[in-house]
Amino acid sequence: MKPSKVASGAALAVLTACGTFQAYEGSHKPKSEVAVISGAAKLRATTPLALVIRAVDGKEVDLRYSSVALLPGKHSLLIDCQLGEGGATASRHELDVEVAAGERYRLQADMSPGNRSCERVVLEPS
Repeated sequence: MKPSKVASGAALAVLTACGTFQAYEGSHKPKSEVAVISGAAKLRATTPLALVIRAVDGKEVDLRYSSVALLPGKHSLLIDCQLGEGGATASRHELDVEVAAGERYRLQADMSPGNRSCERVVLEPS
């Protein structure tokens, strides 16, 4: 494969991974009528951390989505907390949340001493 095709393929993969999953039935709603929850992928000191939204209200979320759009109200989230290269250490967390229309939220991990594992995952306003 030519280098330009590799670069454009990588760019497409990155753009796709940033999409927002519509976790409600029906047509697309404006931002003012939904809440958006974003996962996290960042570098903490020397440990890569990813918070991946796996399911919302029992509905599986494809790995290509880094955030979900929800109707206001109570929801159940299933989150994977992945640490280390390639998610070498992972834990699964269930989270019951209540969200408001027009608001943005982000997932945050409370880490164990030494950043060795996720103690818990919480939802914070963004």
